Amino acid sequence: MRNAKTYTPDIVIAMDQSLDFPTLRRVVHAHVAEAIADHRIANAQRIVIGGSGDSWFSALSVAPAFRRWTGLVTEARTAMELARYDAPLLGPSDLVISVSNSGSSSRAREAVLLAKSRGCPTLGVTGSLIGPLAQQADRIIHRPVHEEFDVPASYGRCFLNMTEWVAVLYALYVFGLELGVKRGHIDRATAAIELAAIERSIEQIPAISAAIELGVIALAEQLDGIDTIWTIGAGPSRGTAQYCAAKYHEQMPINGVCTDLEEWAHLEYFLTLNWGKRSAVMVIAPPGNSFDRAQELVTGIEGAGGRAIVVTESPDAAFPEATARFNLGLAMSEFISPIVYHLPAQLLVLHMAQRAGITHIPMKRHDGAFLIAKGIVRGTAQGLA
Repeated sequence: MRNAKTYTPDIVIAMDQSLDFPTLRRVVHAHVAEAIADHRIANAQRIVIGGSGDSWFSALSVAPAFRRWTGLVTEARTAMELARYDAPLLGPSDLVISVSNSGSSSRAREAVLLAKSRGCPTLGVTGSLIGPLAQQADRIIHRPVHEEFDVPASYGRCFLNMTEWVAVLYALYVFGLELGVKRGHIDRATAAIELAAIERSIEQIPAISAAIELGVIALAEQLDGIDTIWTIGAGPSRGTAQYCAAKYHEQMPINGVCTDLEEWAHLEYFLTLNWGKRSAVMVIAPPGNSFDRAQELVTGIEGAGGRAIVVTESPDAAFPEATARFNLGLAMSEFISPIVYHLPAQLLVLHMAQRAGITHIPMKRHDGAFLIAKGIVRGTAQGLA
């Protein structure tokens, strides 16, 4: 193993300077209180959360917890699906939560405009107080994250992506808990226990990074020349897996593909059987409802000649066949596990890029974000049924 730069010190800086958790906590709780005070939001009978990219992945991650905390049907949608296909079916009892870190994503804004035309209450979760989403949604939850902090500009964006991910999850989790209390579905004591676990997980990110980074460096060396990494998970871990897969696209780039834990066994297994060591499969496996199936799949992956990378919080004996195991060492509910279970992928892509000689991560867009920022539909949902 050749000498490698370690990135944990930069994660410490990002968490301290970019996330700035005391400020995040104060702002999020103030905005959540304002949103919950809106009787249309508090009395919603269904929740639809939409976003694009990392924002959609956060929706996938939190939806299972929302169902349990609020007692409401909660659905995660891509912003495109929500705006163009679901909006005509919405009504005043549906709460639409639109997530956009920049606050200017066209589809996220379009979803809000079309939902409002159907009489729905709308809530924007965004990093911008002055962006279009903040101006258009009925209520907003601002999740402040500082974009300037003391890490090299050549790879600073990947840490900003990470702090934005954690901040959005925190904002959504706090809202879900407070809505559950408001509705009487959970009591204040239960919400306090859940919130303490969420905050403890955020605070442990630097320590977890330090504990796993040497193992990540060794794995990056094993994966030299790879062209495909699948990431698989179920329930809340499906959102984590989506987020992890996206980092391989954005920051190397190589082919990162997310698949539902169960569906991987029915589909991509056959590629692994044929490709062998050409690919790897990252299995997001927090102890919980899908843990036993994750164990079976790791056995199947290795038996097919593939390589399984397991992210978990369990003894090594739980996955004896795995090529690599990252035991995060933090007992937590699987429903809040997306807060920390992305860390091995965050570090892995940095070390793979370092070994590949990539000096600027992630790659920059060459269209000036035209494809993301253009094409908003103005008006109502008419004609989109």
